[in-house]
Amino acid sequence: MKAEGINAVIFDLGGTLYEPSSDICGLTKQFMRDVGIDGADKLTDDHIREVLVDANQWLWNYMIENNVNPHWEPSEAEWIEYDIILLKGLGFEEDVDSYAKEYQKRWDRFFQEVNPPLIEGVHATLLELQQRRFKLGIASNRYNDPRPFLHKDGIYDLFGSIEFSGVPGYIKPSPYMLLRVAEQLQVNPRKCAYVGNIVEYDCVAAERAQMLPVLLTWVDPHEVDKIISDVVVIDHIADLLEVLR
Repeated sequence: MKAEGINAVIFDLGGTLYEPSSDICGLTKQFMRDVGIDGADKLTDDHIREVLVDANQWLWNYMIENNVNPHWEPSEAEWIEYDIILLKGLGFEEDVDSYAKEYQKRWDRFFQEVNPPLIEGVHATLLELQQRRFKLGIASNRYNDPRPFLHKDGIYDLFGSIEFSGVPGYIKPSPYMLLRVAEQLQVNPRKCAYVGNIVEYDCVAAERAQMLPVLLTWVDPHEVDKIISDVVVIDHIADLLEVLR
């Protein structure tokens, strides 16, 4: 399938341009083993994700009630409160505050040390798209500004607009960030493609913004099974060069 009339290409980051970086289930299970919590070895990823629902709901309610701005990032105190809810849901009963502080220290160290690489072929494809005079942008669900690692990897200057947020109402599947990028690129949303790797966030946001949704399946091929509308599916980012002729 070829896409006609596209003048701008907007990208997700994790799982699209970069390899996924965080493994909350793995880090949580390792933490529980390290502190000697009974049943840590039997803890499943599905159970952790279920408990995360309550912690995420608390944080989302907090952000909405306090009317935080799109680039708001939780403080250490807010993350610790989030961690307390999570750890209580996982069976921590005593000294939960102390465990939460230690748990958060591990996450802080993880994010200081993590350095997710660009997926193979990304740099060359972005350069080729720019040479073909496509305008490029980024719209990513995240709390921290991605510009430092875009600079580090030598791709920052390829993008005419970068939007990020972790705040409900602004994050995908809301079309907010995608429309902001289109406005900054000065390209009508209907002449933009949005490339991501998760149907419920990326493809839905693209459809709501009236952009062409492009699903990149190299991280999780099973995302294809979730498609319920017209979506361009590609296996590798270099396939964009054929789709967007």
